Amino acid sequence: NPGEELNVTVKTNWLLPLMSVLFIGAVVIIARVYSTTNLVIRKKVSFVNAKGGEFALKVSLLLSAKNYVEGVNVTDRLPPLIKVYERFGSEKPKRVNERERKIEWEFDKLEKGETRVLSYIVYSKIGIIGKFALPTAAAVYERNGKIHEAESNMAFFVAEQRKGDVEY
Repeated sequence: NPGEELNVTVKTNWLLPLMSVLFIGAVVIIARVYSTTNLVIRKKVSFVNAKGGEFALKVSLLLSAKNYVEGVNVTDRLPPLIKVYERFGSEKPKRVNERERKIEWEFDKLEKGETRVLSYIVYSKIGIIGKFALPTAAAVYERNGKIHEAESNMAFFVAEQRKGDVEY
């Protein structure tokens, strides 16, 4: 009708578009970092039955070379209260330093697509109940004359109390 006035106010919620742009950006950054990594290290841990009833774990490091790398030095740190069993898998470590609590392997080169499995067993006289975390392993290598670093994932083991361990 003549003389009537209509006002429309529109408000836009920018939270959803902003969150989707940030999510897409994070996915792109993670994909770029993963694709530029020349050496991938994955750490796995599994329980081992020990003769003396000790707590023992088998730790495996899987090295996968996406490209040719040389001068590879892999270092794995050990948490306190555990000891390293003196036998190792197929790849023997270069150094086992009990005082600094680390194990080191050295390789001259890894070809593109080559995979190496490094394994060792750790044990403890003290039984562990709950979540047991092993720190990340690190590798320093050379590619096209430049020094690069790579880190593994943290490995976790969840230990439960056995029926024989329960005291009443």
